[in-house]
Amino acid sequence: MKNTFSEAMLAILMIVILFLSCTANAGLITLNNVHEINTLSLSQSFTSFYSYGSPYGSSANTGYEQENTAVLFLAEANGELALFTLLDARGGAKSTRRADLTLSDFDLSDVLLVDDAKESNDNGFKWRWFQCCTDGMIYKINDKTAFDIDISFSNVVGLSRFKFLSFTSGPSQPKELIIDSAFSIQSVSGLQASTAVPEPSTFMLFIVALIGIRLHWLKRLLNCKLVVLR
Repeated sequence: MKNTFSEAMLAILMIVILFLSCTANAGLITLNNVHEINTLSLSQSFTSFYSYGSPYGSSANTGYEQENTAVLFLAEANGELALFTLLDARGGAKSTRRADLTLSDFDLSDVLLVDDAKESNDNGFKWRWFQCCTDGMIYKINDKTAFDIDISFSNVVGLSRFKFLSFTSGPSQPKELIIDSAFSIQSVSGLQASTAVPEPSTFMLFIVALIGIRLHWLKRLLNCKLVVLR
């Protein structure tokens, strides 16, 4: 009975490890191949969430805009993935500000929205804005399971911080990751995802469960021996 139990426990453990290695990091997105990024889930379209010009004219109205800061994040809606870029907050700029942005493998046709339309071209974006407004864009990522995008700001005037948001705890409390003016975002899929190490907390939960199962079996075995002795 002991051998049968040990074999069963080993089989369960192997199944658990296989399950975790195949699913724990499916769809994983990282920043600079280091920080895991959680996307913002939207129940509306990307452009509706950006809410350009409403209620504040010539500006993004997502609620994530920050003064003197470039804020970037990834959002998902209707099974699609897009990169949001928000520059400054309304009323923050006291003089003309500017920033250029380039993306690797850039395709102008994947730009869903640019604030303003004239500030994008085949090479990327060239923004200029004033105190009245913000600037920014939405860029659709066509293959959300296999991408690696290098992103770089240049000719920056008036922005002192660059942040990437990760929505680990939901939309109201995004985690702010401070980044340089040049960085990358990438998906981790296929072999990379299957060989990624599961979260330690997840392993601990399963270990505790296995210990509980073993204690239960040992208790039953002890009770059976007591009955025989009587």
